[in-house]
Amino acid sequence: MRKQSKLLDQRFYSFLIFLFSSFYLQANIEVNIEKRFSNLEIADTHNERKRGLMYRNILEANSGMLFVWEEADIQCVWMRNTKIPLSIAYIDINEEISNIYDMVPYSTKLICSKKPVKYAIEANLGWFKKNNITIGNKLNHFHHY
Repeated sequence: MRKQSKLLDQRFYSFLIFLFSSFYLQANIEVNIEKRFSNLEIADTHNERKRGLMYRNILEANSGMLFVWEEADIQCVWMRNTKIPLSIAYIDINEEISNIYDMVPYSTKLICSKKPVKYAIEANLGWFKKNNITIGNKLNHFHHY
């Protein structure tokens, strides 16, 4: 009985190691953002960020908007006057995705980052999930934006 218990403990610990290493590897995947988007508009002024993707009827597949703030801070967006269902990824100063949210058209609810970020990318609803981009992924070839 003791041998069987030890074997079960080893299997359990092996499973935990596998689970944590899988999460760690997934979180540290580098994503080449240039290869994922065919068109990424840049909103790096106050007025461009304020307008965002408002008043548009469509957002082409693999297109999005990159928001760039002057300094890292808790950032918030909303969907006022935005009829396209969107997802947003907040990106910190280390170019790592810190949060991903799905957003509801026309909502005035603020969707805020959980920690200071310098960037955000809005794309069609579900785009990040469809492209296997998750929290913790690091973006490469991103720094020149």
